Amino acid sequence: MKRHYGVVKSAKIINVVSACLMFLAGLLLLVIPNLGGFTAQRILISILFGLTGAAKVFGYFSNDLYRLAFQFDFATGFFCILLAILTALVPENMFHALYLLIAAYVTLDALMKAQISIDAKRFGMTRWLLILVSSLLLCGAGGFYVGAVVAELMRMPAIIGIALMADGLENIWVTAYTVRVQTKKKSLPEQFDMDE
Repeated sequence: MKRHYGVVKSAKIINVVSACLMFLAGLLLLVIPNLGGFTAQRILISILFGLTGAAKVFGYFSNDLYRLAFQFDFATGFFCILLAILTALVPENMFHALYLLIAAYVTLDALMKAQISIDAKRFGMTRWLLILVSSLLLCGAGGFYVGAVVAELMRMPAIIGIALMADGLENIWVTAYTVRVQTKKKSLPEQFDMDE
């Protein structure tokens, strides 16, 4: 049982750290849109989604107490890994379509967080409405990112930078709030440091 608690706690930390990295990568793309040219951006996005995908799949198998934050992470984790592979392999002239996929991923992730908020309400979590509002705002923003990519309203790295920052923030706070590690009740021998 002790190992199980450690796995859930590790999954929570790993997912929060990967969301922080997503936010920082988005900030970097926003502030420095020409960051090292196309190759550097490709490497950054590919590594970012590879790490995020691995963290999400690990979280799914961690078996957290409420099973809220990680309930969709098997599918989204593998989708992130697929995005990482596509980012590494697609030719530059098709990268525009990949930006569209990333914007669509942010929208989909927001919709999943909206469903998580409804489940959080059933568990009696007091901040379920905040999760719902923030996910709906992110969903609306995700729709805007998709439109911005299609209409080329802004430079692509800037659009994706803002999208990654928003998704990273949403994932940080939803994971930190909804993932619960069940408190381990000590048996009598454990309380007194005795061998069972």
